[in-house]
Amino acid sequence: MDLQSKNIGFIGGGEMAYAIAVGMKAGGIKPSQISVSNPSAGKFKRFQTEGMNTTHNNMEIMDTCEIVLICIKPQIFPVLVEELKSHPKRCENQLIISIVGGLVSETLEKVFDWARVIRTVPNTPCKVQEGILLYCKSKTSTDEDMATVKSLFSACAECLVLPERLMDAGQAISGCGVAYIYTALDALADGGVKMGLPRATALTLAAKTCAGAGNMYLQTQQHPGVLKDAVTSPGGITICALHALDKGGFRAALIDAVEVATNKSLEIGAKK
Repeated sequence: MDLQSKNIGFIGGGEMAYAIAVGMKAGGIKPSQISVSNPSAGKFKRFQTEGMNTTHNNMEIMDTCEIVLICIKPQIFPVLVEELKSHPKRCENQLIISIVGGLVSETLEKVFDWARVIRTVPNTPCKVQEGILLYCKSKTSTDEDMATVKSLFSACAECLVLPERLMDAGQAISGCGVAYIYTALDALADGGVKMGLPRATALTLAAKTCAGAGNMYLQTQQHPGVLKDAVTSPGGITICALHALDKGGFRAALIDAVEVATNKSLEIGAKK
């Protein structure tokens, strides 16, 4: 699909929509190709600053855009469904890309029965071209559609195809996991402040350490346990700190968080 000739619309103008739109712009999509609908004008300024089009009318997006990203919260989705029922006009040959948490392909296929649909899970680091996108093929999507999604997101995210049965678990790590990492960053910085470091210094140390550790794994492909052992000397400082983390249930809490998030995503999907 020639993306330079397509109109790309966003229904929903929240943080994720903005992160994706900015990432697409960085990847070569012209701002004039991008339109965003949102009920609140307060969300518009940052899109307009990027040179993108804005509207309060969701159906204007549906009428004029060949590619539409549904970027709303799960609890808002039924409102959009009702709006679609009273608006029969459609853009022809339309591809619907959903980032609605927990919303399964089967539901998307029923609601957008005139279009081809793809379920995706992006994360907010797309805004700084460091995101990850999970996506899966539906019954209505084609190989070309899958390639289109990859082309749209590749400038701002690493794109990974998963079977749909694993999308909820994937979201629990890459989608929700951003918040886990921010929580860890905040806690590490608080620890540094408690020990006398200026907060800005503590935050920089924590952020660079998290980013560096992640890149170390990605570049070496060594098991995290091996990398951990490489900085853990017998009777040393790090092993004492790791003992404190284990006593506090650090590992178990992260495992539980992934399980709870997965089950919540499955629950949302079952309700739609």
